[in-house]
Amino acid sequence: MDYSTFFEVADLMKSGTTPTHKLYYDDDGAIIDISYDVLEGSYIEITNSEFDACNQKRGDYKVVDGKLEFTPPKQRTWNLTQEELSRNPYICNR
Repeated sequence: MDYSTFFEVADLMKSGTTPTHKLYYDDDGAIIDISYDVLEGSYIEITNSEFDACNQKRGDYKVVDGKLEFTPPKQRTWNLTQEELSRNPYICNR
């Protein structure tokens, strides 16, 4: 049995260094992935609180000028009435 991974983690805990979250994004600032590993592409390092905020709602966050920003959509479809939905098959648009 190989215990080398256990000892690597134990050494990290002793040294007091914790790995940082790396948020990878595309040219438009949309989030591609969040990882501890170094991957190809542009990334910023984010804190644990930023990770908690954006991990479940990735569509509501973007990277703007190298910083993570909350950018929710301007209009959400679940607040619209049936008449306001342009592709609603039950409303006859005359």
